[in-house]
Amino acid sequence: MGFGALGLAGLLSRTQAFAGGSEVALKPHFAAKATRVIHIFAQGGPSHVDTWDPKPELNRRDGQELPEVKGVAMGSNFKFARHGKSGIEVSEVFPQLAKHVDDMTVIRSMHTDIPAHDVATVFMNTGSLRMAKPSLGAWALYGLGSENENMPGFISLRPGGSAPGGVLNWGSAFLPGKYQATSINTSSPSVEQMIQNIRNQYLGAEEQRRQLDFVQKLNHIHQQNLQEDPQLEARIQSFEMAYKMQMEATDAFDISRESRETRDLYTNTPQGRQLLIARR
Repeated sequence: MGFGALGLAGLLSRTQAFAGGSEVALKPHFAAKATRVIHIFAQGGPSHVDTWDPKPELNRRDGQELPEVKGVAMGSNFKFARHGKSGIEVSEVFPQLAKHVDDMTVIRSMHTDIPAHDVATVFMNTGSLRMAKPSLGAWALYGLGSENENMPGFISLRPGGSAPGGVLNWGSAFLPGKYQATSINTSSPSVEQMIQNIRNQYLGAEEQRRQLDFVQKLNHIHQQNLQEDPQLEARIQSFEMAYKMQMEATDAFDISRESRETRDLYTNTPQGRQLLIARR
């Protein structure tokens, strides 16, 4: 699940050259049926032939040489069985998910000819190889908008490090900068470490509000002299969002508020914590 520290620096990173536009409210273009989208991207995850895509012919040819290919065919070591009313075949790797297969859509028509993980990672998240295109999350936020005014509409959770392609995986490209994700490092369970500077150690909420209003006033004066500057507009919005997040993010990312039973179900691992945060 992919995609360190946020704080103000993370928010300001959204003010890129592709910022564009000066819209304030993220209104949807069409009435949205979905209220949440959780995209789980597991780079280097298990093969599709071992999980959701049975290949009986591959199993029959296990160990046989293939024309124009070095090595031999290798079938799956796992058994598949049909589940639910839909009869969708699911690997024995997922005994619990198999119970809910009638609530899922399994797409087996996707394919790629890209063997390199790094390039394929960006391609999977943006659909483009040769030029910067908005990421999947950026398009979702652009099309559906956000119901929460105190948190970014698109958040990318990543357990440390950086995915190949970096910000391209959660960027907004030619869409306005506010549609780019806020990237958060979830390697630590502490909210203060996940989001650096989320709390001001020196100023109270009222003092911070006055300080921000003063800075925003100066920004707007400067903006008038520059006419329309997409990067400055995105930065102004980022300052405002950073202030609002101080209370909202503390609740949203603090999984210690969940019951012990729930935390044990998700497991105390980077992946488990990310999934629990995403659900919240």
